[in-house]
Amino acid sequence: MPFYYNFFIAAIVFVYGTIIGSFLNVVIYRTPKKEQVVKGRSHCMTCQHTLAWYDLFPVLSWVLLAGKCRYCRTKISGRYALVESLCGVSYAIGFLALGFSVSLIFAVILIPILICLSFFDIDTGEIEYWCPISIGILGAVTLGLSLFGVVDTVWYTHLIGAVIIAVPFAVLCFFGAMGGGDVQLMFAAGLLLGWNIIPAAFIGIFLGAIIGIIHKVKNKPVKERMVDDDSPALEGTPLRFGPFLSIGIFAAFLCGEQMIEWYLRVMGIS
Repeated sequence: MPFYYNFFIAAIVFVYGTIIGSFLNVVIYRTPKKEQVVKGRSHCMTCQHTLAWYDLFPVLSWVLLAGKCRYCRTKISGRYALVESLCGVSYAIGFLALGFSVSLIFAVILIPILICLSFFDIDTGEIEYWCPISIGILGAVTLGLSLFGVVDTVWYTHLIGAVIIAVPFAVLCFFGAMGGGDVQLMFAAGLLLGWNIIPAAFIGIFLGAIIGIIHKVKNKPVKERMVDDDSPALEGTPLRFGPFLSIGIFAAFLCGEQMIEWYLRVMGIS
């Protein structure tokens, strides 16, 4: 089969992903506000004008309108196009890495969940409960499929993955280094990924540490405030780990085994 065939299919998958991303924008905006996600037409947040169908082409409409509302010319956040593009690119990468497979079906479900929880965490500092629950359900299904030999994994490795990552993350949560949502997320991801949760955690923590250092440097000096015990405490926005953990989970889902094998070769273990 010609090599360009996969890229042609990937382009179609990208377009499909941007359409899903357009819906994710609705979910990300309305869920924290406890608004209906399915009901209600899309409208401009400033003039409240209902958007026509030709205003709703993912990414393309934002570009053609120069990032402004057609009706009131108010600037539209570029994050809408970012979410749509991010979902489209992630779907295309998922297809190129996994091809037509059972794993691709899981990726199609996993990617929107990771995108939503990342932006929930950025916007509110909380991960909606349905996100780790949904990933946990994917993990339970994977475990069940492994029992019947549908997927090439050993069923108990999924249980081990959930436990070995949840315990250290719970300790980090106890000392305030992680949030409770992060622990729930990684437990669910461990159930899905099995041993591959190890590179997922490493990538997430590594990226979080790098961005955390940059965040601290950029925000110095910060205003000091006095707490109850009269000891100084730094006042600033806490780092959200959800997006970094999501990147790690996505990367490990696509090529976690290859990363582990590469590491073992480098260490001379295999």
